[in-house]
Amino acid sequence: DAIIVATEIVQSLQTIVSRKLNPSLNGVVSVTEFIADGSRNILPGSAILRGDARALSHQVNETIEARMRQIVEGVSLAHGVSAEVQYETVFPSVINSSAPVLAAQQAASEVVGLAAVDADCEPKLFSEDFAHMAAAKPGCFVLMGNGTQGENARPLHSSDYDFNDEALTVGSSFWVQLVEQQLSKSEV
Repeated sequence: DAIIVATEIVQSLQTIVSRKLNPSLNGVVSVTEFIADGSRNILPGSAILRGDARALSHQVNETIEARMRQIVEGVSLAHGVSAEVQYETVFPSVINSSAPVLAAQQAASEVVGLAAVDADCEPKLFSEDFAHMAAAKPGCFVLMGNGTQGENARPLHSSDYDFNDEALTVGSSFWVQLVEQQLSKSEV
């Protein structure tokens, strides 16, 4: 029964960050797809698990991958089945450069006021294609609030996320301010 084996793997993968990484190091392991080939009255013979893993350092990413492989191998061996791990880093974690961060903070402060700008944002484990651009040239991944709070607030990648169209005015004002600010510096 592939469901039993795959479920045990999913549960065990959740211990990588909580039990196998130093708590001061950031890491994420998420299983986001669980596909089995069974039917209502037929036990599945196979299952596919897909997900995402991220870390702020290459060393932590290697530890996560090694633990994933150990878990899958151990659970499979215990159940007498075979399994394969395909681990691919599509997008590395986004690492901001300090000068673009300061420029973004200055532009945001001009648009929304200093009190509305979080200049001490903790590191985030974002996995975005922007990471490739920031690795090639200094860059900054900017977080703009959606302005939705309370029970209607939803994270960006949730299935019930609803973009607040009123945020477009603030967002575009920020980008205009940032461009004008950078152009004025290049003219000096």
